[in-house]
Amino acid sequence: MREELSQHIATLLYANNRLNIPGLGSFELSHAPALVDQVQGQVSPPAKAVRFNDNLVMDDGILTNYLVARQRWTLAQAKAWIEQEVAAIKGALDRREIIELPGVGRFFRNFEQQLQFVAENQNFNTDAYGLRPVAITAIPRSAAEKSAVVPPPKPPIRPAAPPTPSPAANVAHWLAPYRWWFAGLAGLLVLVAAVLAFWPTEESTNATLADVPRERLNASPSRDLADANPSPDSPAASGQTRADTPTAPATEPTDTEAPTLAPEEHSAIIAVGLFGNPDNVQKLLAKLAQQGYSPVSTQEGNNTRVGVSVRYETEAELQKTLTELRRSHAKNAFILERDGKRVKK
Repeated sequence: MREELSQHIATLLYANNRLNIPGLGSFELSHAPALVDQVQGQVSPPAKAVRFNDNLVMDDGILTNYLVARQRWTLAQAKAWIEQEVAAIKGALDRREIIELPGVGRFFRNFEQQLQFVAENQNFNTDAYGLRPVAITAIPRSAAEKSAVVPPPKPPIRPAAPPTPSPAANVAHWLAPYRWWFAGLAGLLVLVAAVLAFWPTEESTNATLADVPRERLNASPSRDLADANPSPDSPAASGQTRADTPTAPATEPTDTEAPTLAPEEHSAIIAVGLFGNPDNVQKLLAKLAQQGYSPVSTQEGNNTRVGVSVRYETEAELQKTLTELRRSHAKNAFILERDGKRVKK
């Protein structure tokens, strides 16, 4: 029955470039041009060689319909016969046997258990059907023909041209008279670079200024000015102390850097934005300061929180400032701290 299957496959390959065997794979034809074999001394006609693809296992209906028309079987009988033949082939391959399909090729499994197919020397090209390889022989050339061949004349020997100077040599020759000028110019450039490197910049000048604490950025200078410039009528301004004035006991110096609030005042910080780019932080701080606010910033992880420090006496004043900030800067602005304490969301 295997010979009968191979006959059906060979017959169908003459009429189709592809034939799928359900559950086994696909036979495909590829065009091969005429071949001149100089070793065996023959010329083979154009051919269609067959190859096997074990990935296409779906039924294309060609073999099934052929069996139904030729054998007068039903569709179920044709499919059952194909499944029986494929199962027999796979069983023989699992037993490491070589499956011969006369007129088509042979199957076997290699050491890695992969299916291999070797096609027979069968030409399925119907245009070259019946053409056999033609023997060819080389035609020897006679002695007269060999002597008639005149070798081409040799070209005359010309003297070698003088070497062409390279572009680098031409540039060096052109710059030779001006080398001292270029040396002086290079020294002048080095001197200017050294002066610019040690010239004081604005950043280095600002680095010498005192580092003002963050609490002093938004504090009113009115109390500090009053302490630094006492009135002329005060004892401190005259440099004298009245005898009947009791001397206050010595106390610990107070922190004059922190802002002092009146008894009826409160402080709060309204958060406006959170940024990871320092440039955006500086732009928002400058914009808030131009609008009359007291901007502040705090570090939160890898980001910087920008807000506004507010002094208020009533809750209405604080809510008014919050509404203005939400309208002009950020809709999600919120109160971050009240009187130095973080507000829980």
